[in-house]
Amino acid sequence: MSARIAIVGATGFVGAEVVRRLIGHADATPSAVISTSKAGTRLAEVHPGLEGLTDLVLEPFDADRLSTFDAVVLATPHGAAAPLAAQLERAPVIIDCSRDHRHATGWTYGMAEYAAEAIASSTRVAVPGCFATAIALAGAPLVAAGVVDGPIRVVAATGSTGSGATPKAGTHHPYRFVNLKAYKVLSHQHVPEVVSFWDSIGSAPKLDFVPLSAPVDRGIFATLLATVKPGTDASAIVADFAKQHPHIRLRAGSPELRHVRGTAFCDLAVSQDEDTVAVLSAIDNLGKGAAGQALQCLDLALGLPTSTLTAPSLP
Repeated sequence: MSARIAIVGATGFVGAEVVRRLIGHADATPSAVISTSKAGTRLAEVHPGLEGLTDLVLEPFDADRLSTFDAVVLATPHGAAAPLAAQLERAPVIIDCSRDHRHATGWTYGMAEYAAEAIASSTRVAVPGCFATAIALAGAPLVAAGVVDGPIRVVAATGSTGSGATPKAGTHHPYRFVNLKAYKVLSHQHVPEVVSFWDSIGSAPKLDFVPLSAPVDRGIFATLLATVKPGTDASAIVADFAKQHPHIRLRAGSPELRHVRGTAFCDLAVSQDEDTVAVLSAIDNLGKGAAGQALQCLDLALGLPTSTLTAPSLP
């Protein structure tokens, strides 16, 4: 019998992506979609791409009803998830895609490649942020191996869907199109999240991060630069990491956003010149950076086979 999953915040980009992935899931089914503001509306009217794939109708939030499902995925805006989760004490499993519980007591930080056992024994999982995922996974093999010598510096560009479905000044796609700009230079909120994660697997170096607002709708491309200890073979370290995890792919040359679009893959590439290493990282911010990783965590928490290795659109 398929696990019954409720998705709160299904009208947003992440919520819709969770539904899309669950529709093709062999062992779990999207069984309820929640949006108080659009209750009574068919989900396919809000997301026409789902027409013919689901007949689900949006419902208001009802904690008692949601607690009867096998799991609840919170795909709400930041700040909205915590008060909702507080009402779901009886829910068997909660997967939170927002930042509300990433540092919260009683919640497991859901970086699936490094916390599979913890997630499998947890009922409350916080999905890592999109920038945090791309950066953390690029640096994690080197940090875990203890070969980083000095600070890590990252420049990373993100697509407009990372800002959510509601247009905002400065992040709305028409203002990003044919444009590139930096923002929150050396002060982005994901820096403490990445450093905290690195510290859990090794000795975390200082992280200097410059985020860029890119003229694409979805995807994150990160360039990580690190100085490593003499004798380090960074390519071998990252290649060994990739071999162990099906969602990590090692690329020659450079990863490309089009190759990860719509998937839960993180593509990495490594270049090294003596003690200087560059690790390039590409993910779909709605895939591996949100819904795809949420389903990795869901599968682990419910003891289901991994089901998130979807193919990108081609070419």
